[in-house]
Amino acid sequence: MHFRLQLVIEDADGVIVETDQLASLERVGFGPATAGLTLDEAKSLLAACQKHMILAQARDYETMIKPCLACALPRSVKSASNIVLRTLFGSLTIPSQRLYHCRCACAKRSSFSPIAALFPERSTPELVYLQTKWASLMSYGLTCDLLADILPLEHRLSPRSVRRQLHRVANCLEADLGDEIGMINTQSSMPDGKDRPPAPMTVGLDGDYVHAREGSNRKAGWFEVMVGKSVPDKGDAKCFAMVQSLDTRPRRRLGAVLDAQGLARGQSIHFVSDGGDTVRNLQLHLHGEAEHWLDWFHITMRITVMRQMAKSIVSIDTTDLSDRIDRDLARIKWLLWQGNHVDGAEAADLLTWDLELADNKEVAAKLEKALSEFSVYIRRNADFITNYGDKWRNGERISSGFTESAVNQVLSRRMVKKQQMRWTKVGAHLLLQTRTQTLNGDLRRCFQRWYPDMKSAA
Repeated sequence: MHFRLQLVIEDADGVIVETDQLASLERVGFGPATAGLTLDEAKSLLAACQKHMILAQARDYETMIKPCLACALPRSVKSASNIVLRTLFGSLTIPSQRLYHCRCACAKRSSFSPIAALFPERSTPELVYLQTKWASLMSYGLTCDLLADILPLEHRLSPRSVRRQLHRVANCLEADLGDEIGMINTQSSMPDGKDRPPAPMTVGLDGDYVHAREGSNRKAGWFEVMVGKSVPDKGDAKCFAMVQSLDTRPRRRLGAVLDAQGLARGQSIHFVSDGGDTVRNLQLHLHGEAEHWLDWFHITMRITVMRQMAKSIVSIDTTDLSDRIDRDLARIKWLLWQGNHVDGAEAADLLTWDLELADNKEVAAKLEKALSEFSVYIRRNADFITNYGDKWRNGERISSGFTESAVNQVLSRRMVKKQQMRWTKVGAHLLLQTRTQTLNGDLRRCFQRWYPDMKSAA
């Protein structure tokens, strides 16, 4: 069986202006290996179709732009050259005329190239979008391999060029972000027509560390990255991330995420964190009227570890010492569950006296150290300890488990786990901006804002 594929180009009036044969295919028989197009044939067909379409569009555009828009007189041609345009289906060499400005126009330059002006980056947005999307999800090298496998690219993209395009997109995202703002949503008035404010949004914050690189120094240590996730009562959750020591607009960054989720005037925000110094200091400056809660998981995790340690406590004189310590730890957990951090911290201090009765001093010393650190932890985060039982019964989030998953999704999978790369602060920060936009499902909408004619993905 013989297949002949043709491309018919018509003008705006429906008149056929060009007919080109794209491919001629032969098939003998029908089976799994001969059904339809092969990948190589599909690549060749797409590349040929792309070439004919773009060349026809370029010729039509030059014909349309050649007359002066003001006086309709044709502009004179200064010279003719070619530009290379990188597209989703191959790189094309396009003829590009350089035209003189009309005498009726007041221009700084005497001539211009209309087609070259349309493509200052010499790449189509679809190609840049696909590079940025996949480079945000996997390594730059694997992105090049993937695009080479599925697209009819004449030359394999280099990881350096993919990284450069990603950084350019990330810088555009940063430019769209705008200047830093004051406290987020400080208005306490109700939205018009509503008797009560909308359900609060829950924002979780957590940090993790990334291998650092400074110039040629590949052993520059680590730097901290902050990851957050905003969970509304209704709608999709969205994440954000930043290199805290580099970022100067944390409130604006969070505000953009909350605005995208429809934050209303008077709507409260609940911050949940693990109580770390950097996280605590950051969240206090994000919102003036928000509630800040210490993550219940981190409290109960510390108590669970100490209860396991208490099982190893041995005393000949006090046979029930281990059980008594376990009951006291359970009581501390209950006090903190009710939000009573004062009695909880004091009970942890008093418990260290019982450890003097233990015979195995080494185990008792470890538990005493853990109790001392726990007491300091509770007192330092006393303002963030709430009535967890009441919050839980009302269906509110008291754990930052959703934030832990965001750290793993945003940061660990791409930049930490099984990844041998080391990052500069700028490179990590820019990658995080495109990665969060990709994971949030907002990256293509950003491209459509920059290129209004870019169609939505099917």
